[in-house]
Amino acid sequence: MKHSPHSTRLRCNALCLLAVAVCLAGAADAQYEHLRIARLPPPALEEPTPAEPPLVDPYPSTEELPAPTPDPFVPLPSTAALQEPEFGPSGLEGIEFAPFSMCNCCGCECGSGSSYCGECRGMGRSGRFCRSVYRGICCPDPCYEPCWTPLADAAFFTNSVRPISQQRFRWDFAEDWQNPDRSEYFWARADGNGRGPNPSPSTYFRGLDYDELSHYIEAAHGPIGVWFEYTYRALDTDTGHFAGFGDMSVGTKTLLFDTELVQLAMQFRTYIPQGSSREGLGTGHASLEPSLIAGLKLSPKSYLQTEVAEWIPLGGDSLYAGALLRYSFSYNRTIWQPHRSVPIISTTELTGWHFQDGAYTDSTNGSIQPSNGGTYLHGSTGLRMFICDRLDFGTSGSMPLTSEGWGDLWIRSELRIRF
Repeated sequence: MKHSPHSTRLRCNALCLLAVAVCLAGAADAQYEHLRIARLPPPALEEPTPAEPPLVDPYPSTEELPAPTPDPFVPLPSTAALQEPEFGPSGLEGIEFAPFSMCNCCGCECGSGSSYCGECRGMGRSGRFCRSVYRGICCPDPCYEPCWTPLADAAFFTNSVRPISQQRFRWDFAEDWQNPDRSEYFWARADGNGRGPNPSPSTYFRGLDYDELSHYIEAAHGPIGVWFEYTYRALDTDTGHFAGFGDMSVGTKTLLFDTELVQLAMQFRTYIPQGSSREGLGTGHASLEPSLIAGLKLSPKSYLQTEVAEWIPLGGDSLYAGALLRYSFSYNRTIWQPHRSVPIISTTELTGWHFQDGAYTDSTNGSIQPSNGGTYLHGSTGLRMFICDRLDFGTSGSMPLTSEGWGDLWIRSELRIRF
C-alpha cells in the first residue's frame, strides 16, 4: 500500500510529540521525588545513655577537702593598693588594712592620702618608738599567742607581769641594815616606846644583819593568779639574836593588757602580822600594797620590767607608821644560751623607796626624826639561769646609790619551780 508524503509527515510529528511527552513525564516524576525526599522529617537523634554517678569516698583525703569559707564577721580588706611605706622595704608593704580602723592612723595608709602622714614622716626615733607603742596597743598582732617567757620574768626585785603557777624559795642576806623602824616598813617602832625591839641605850640599832628565807606559792589560770608567802627570819642585833617565823602576805594578780610588745597587770598584796614585833620578826600591824606592773619587749634578747607600788600601813604606831611609794625597773638581757632552751639572763635593776609620812629612830642619839621626803635608792645586778620553762635559779646583789639606804650589802638568791 502506498502512503502519501503528507501522511508520512503526520506520523513523524506524532512520534516526536509522544517522545517529548514521555521525557516531560519522567522529568516531572524526578522533580516530585526530589521534593518528597526533602520534605521528610529528619531522623531522630539517638539519646545518650545516662552516665552512672561517680562514687564518693566517705573518707576523703585532706587534699580533697573544700577550702574553708571566710568568716562573715571579719571585715573585708580595702581594695586600695598601698605604696611602699617610708620606713623601709622590710615593713608592711602589700598589707591591706580594713577601713574605719584605728590602724589607719599615723602612717599605716600613707600611700592612700592619710591626713597623719606629715606627722609620721618627721617624728624621728622617739616618734617611731611611740608609734610602735601605739600600734601595739591599738593594732595588736592577730597571730600573737600569749605565753610565759623567761626574758619577761627574770628580775629579782621587780615582780613579773604575767601570772604563772609556781613555787619560789628566796633567801635574803642583808649586812649593816640602817634605820629598821623607818615608817614601820621593816620593823615596828624601836625606841623603847613602841611594839618593836627595845634598843641599847648606847647604840640604838646602828646596824643589824639578818637572814630571811621565804616560800612563795602562786596558782594561776589564764590572766588571773592568787598567791601567798610566808617567811622565816633570823637577826643579829646589838641586843641579841632572834629567829622565828615572820609576817605572811597574800595577794592577787590580774593581767589587764597583753600584747607581744606591752603587758600590763594589777597586783594587790596584803601583809598579815604574824611574826613577833618585839623580836623584830614582823611589823606588828597589817598593811596593803596595790601595785601596777608593766613589761615592755625591747628586742628579741632584751626586756624591761617595771613596777610602781604604794605601801599603806594599817593599825601601826600613830607617829611612826607612814605610807611610802616603791618603784623598780629591771633591764633583762640574754647574754649566753648554751642550749636553745637554757638561756642565761643578766638583770640590771634600780629600786627606790620614797617615804611620804611617818618617822624613825635616829641611830646616833635615839631622837625621833621625820621620814617624809626621804628616798632610798638601790642598784643591783644579777644572773639567772633557766632550764626550759620549768626551773630557774640565780643571785643578785644590791647596794645603795644614795647617801642613805637600807644596808651596805643586800644579796638575794632564788630558786623557782613552775608547774
